[in-house]
Amino acid sequence: MTVITTLLAVIVAAALFITSSHDGIGGLFLVANAECMDAESSGASITEGAWNVMGVNGTMDPPVLDENNINTQDSTWTIPDGIWSYPHGEMGDYGPRYMTQYTCSKLQFCNPKGGSGDVDVDTNASTAGGRDRGRSRSRDRHRSRQLVDEFSEQEVMQMASKQAFDECDYTEALSMGTTNATNACVIISPKDDLTAEGEMEYYASAVKDHCLAGQKIAVTVGDHDSQASSCGSIARHIPASDRLRNCDCNFDKKPFGARYSTLCAVGYQEECFALMADAEDDCCESDTCFSKMELFDTDEGKEYELNRRTDCNDDIPGNCYNMDGVANDLSEDGSTDCCSQTCRTCGSELASGAVWETCTSNTPSEMTATCGRLSRYAQTEHICDFTNCPVDSVWGTSNTAIYDYMGLEYPDAAATTTDTETTTDTETPDTNGSVDESSAASITTTTTTTLASIINVLVVLPTTVLVIGTAFL
Repeated sequence: MTVITTLLAVIVAAALFITSSHDGIGGLFLVANAECMDAESSGASITEGAWNVMGVNGTMDPPVLDENNINTQDSTWTIPDGIWSYPHGEMGDYGPRYMTQYTCSKLQFCNPKGGSGDVDVDTNASTAGGRDRGRSRSRDRHRSRQLVDEFSEQEVMQMASKQAFDECDYTEALSMGTTNATNACVIISPKDDLTAEGEMEYYASAVKDHCLAGQKIAVTVGDHDSQASSCGSIARHIPASDRLRNCDCNFDKKPFGARYSTLCAVGYQEECFALMADAEDDCCESDTCFSKMELFDTDEGKEYELNRRTDCNDDIPGNCYNMDGVANDLSEDGSTDCCSQTCRTCGSELASGAVWETCTSNTPSEMTATCGRLSRYAQTEHICDFTNCPVDSVWGTSNTAIYDYMGLEYPDAAATTTDTETTTDTETPDTNGSVDESSAASITTTTTTTLASIINVLVVLPTTVLVIGTAFL
């Protein structure tokens, strides 16, 4: 049974392996058994497996919004200009960079729109590391490359291996199609049985000079359902996002212009609507609404809170954040309390919007600990200083709990031990194992002297107290 349990745990862990993504959020590799659907005939959402299109160049930058106020796909297939590049499987800050094409999506390669003149090509290898259109810099301009515009015939090749891709070697390469003036795009679909094995695919321009100049892309396939769920989890965050605070899940007040995929935008939006307050509530105008996850009197909030408590360890302190309910998931302006609550007591039943951030490391010599972050993108962890707590609070210094967590001995216990060791009379045996009478006599004399001193103090004490008391009258 132990072996079976271990194997299941390994399988689940492998299924939740997160990969790097060109559009900024990692795809999750899972295995599903279903088929992709036509959105119009089935009425299914793209989060449920309806076919959708992904642009080979991610989403538009600057944003170009569709009828749902969501940024549109950028399918431009051209020679990078040196300021941006397609991902080539090169190492980035978080590992190799690949574009993630999700199951039930069609990857689209299109001629650039309105192209004119020669293409500027920067052959500086230092620009191959990432896509960044925000930078400006001087660079040599090379005008020896073939023109790529909306009328170009561009054959898209699937390369045989990563090595062939890196070297622009077309041995055993497969043609995926060719763009032209009347058919400006080539569309590539992944397996429609939703099997995502995490295998990499490599595509490149059939023109070797263009390939060497960077017109190639490394792609991996991720599971659409897991990606939608991952983006939806942002809406489930506590404290909630500003869209839930002001009831903007339809993106009317602030369009979804981020460079995440449409799948991510819709996954977030659907979960946002499920947790949003009534759009007619006054809190929508004052930006003070709570999501259903933050309210103990909703089914969603109560279920979440009770499940959360089952994983609590009340022997570990933390920060009970946002008990005043003013923060959103990015603002970092909620109240902090490192002193009065435990994991089980801090939550929506205590205060709507409150969240427990468990301490993860400590510094016993300073009586401090790092206890979570105040927002989803906070750069530093919050520091709890328990010397600032009221001494009689849960994590105050008059209680043993904080000392147990720090691995320190409670001061009163240490003092009691020292007093006991100091006042214990001991007999000193002689070399034959009998009691040394001179030592016993010394102990008796010391004891008698001590008793006499105590009697003298007791005699003098009333007078002394009278004098001290008179001084404060």
